[in-house]
Amino acid sequence: MIKRKPQEVYEIFDLVQAASTDEERIKILQDNNCLAIRDVLKAAFDDSIKLSLPEGAPDYKDSLSKEGLSPTSLMRATRDFVYFTTSGKGAPLKQAKRETIFLQMLEGIHPRDAKIVIAMKDKKLQEEYPALTKDLVKATWPKLIVS
Repeated sequence: MIKRKPQEVYEIFDLVQAASTDEERIKILQDNNCLAIRDVLKAAFDDSIKLSLPEGAPDYKDSLSKEGLSPTSLMRATRDFVYFTTSGKGAPLKQAKRETIFLQMLEGIHPRDAKIVIAMKDKKLQEEYPALTKDLVKATWPKLIVS
């Protein structure tokens, strides 16, 4: 039987959580290194990144179809993260538009990835995945987190 490579952020984070040592966790993150994983971890643990979105989970609809599929993936949707700040590309957006983009993202990705995005936004990712720590991220990618 061929083992399928994880394709969603939550699948990779589940593997990290299940690993028994930091060395294994680092290897899992490095083996699945992609922009989406780094973006989520950077936003979750870098104190210099402030997202301009209300705290907590907004009211949104679960995106799963009858087949258990989502319209899009967090792997693709992270490109919209730039709109969640009040600097850079997010600067000219009105708050209502910023929140609409956020809501559309949550409704388009897998519900487990939506929970990750909400936890990331609120800087509470470690509550969802205790094995994912700032120190682990720094050990995996030493230059990813500024503060």
